[in-house]
Amino acid sequence: MKIFRKDPSLKKQLLKTTSWFILMLTFILFYCMLAGNGLIFSIVFLGLLILSYFLHERLWFAVKPGYLSKFELAKKIKKDIQPNLFKQAAKVTRQQRGELNQHQSFTLWFTGLSSSGKSTLAAELEARLFAAGYRTYILDGDNTRLGINSDLSFSREDRAENIRRVAEMCKLLNEAGLIVIASFISPFEDDRLRAANIIEKENFIEVYIDSSLDVCKSRDPKGLYKLAELGKIKDFTGIDSPYEPPLTPDIHLPTDRSSPDECVNLVIDYLLYNKRIQGIDVFTNDFQKLKG
Repeated sequence: MKIFRKDPSLKKQLLKTTSWFILMLTFILFYCMLAGNGLIFSIVFLGLLILSYFLHERLWFAVKPGYLSKFELAKKIKKDIQPNLFKQAAKVTRQQRGELNQHQSFTLWFTGLSSSGKSTLAAELEARLFAAGYRTYILDGDNTRLGINSDLSFSREDRAENIRRVAEMCKLLNEAGLIVIASFISPFEDDRLRAANIIEKENFIEVYIDSSLDVCKSRDPKGLYKLAELGKIKDFTGIDSPYEPPLTPDIHLPTDRSSPDECVNLVIDYLLYNKRIQGIDVFTNDFQKLKG
């Protein structure tokens, strides 16, 4: 049994061979019982045998007994290869990159429903930070799914893998000295917690882009909610897949009641108040008032 767990494809091959043996034995017995019925019978029998082989192969092509899910397979591969991998140290440290950039590196993780305003706020915030001399980069859900995550669906398992990969990218970009603005629906609390652990919690700032479902539907610039309600998009967050709001986000932006400028100012206030950045002229003290 251990060999089947080590290589699940062997289980499929064994079952496939057994089923074909039983099928062939049945055909042989059938032929022996009706032998002597002439040339036409033999031709028909041969045709049925070829058709049976074709159908048998098609059936087993679709059946995957014992195969690991993509998530389980990734864990198995990691376990197998990790002992042979060794982290390489660079001569230039993250602290040195920060000193050169004259600012810290961290990740702002924007989470919220589709059409809640994540991409709009991420773009405006990046423009403000970049204009002030900060090195930034936006990671957006659609862009990553068109590229590095193009092999992932919207199933629960693939959503988790999507967030894991993005978190690893954020970590690398932070190591390179960049401020990352990650704009992802990321509907599940455990996935966001896993992302925070990968990036490291001291470098992870959770920003809840809060807008009611009705307001998001009324915006719906891509028409996705309508398609989801018609059943043309499956596993769509807010329709047939849940969204778990952050319970204690670092920043809470009610985008259905505040303008984009007000929301961006609140993020900048938070960063200034917590000494993540400095030297940006606009400081409204909104966050400090909220803390007080």
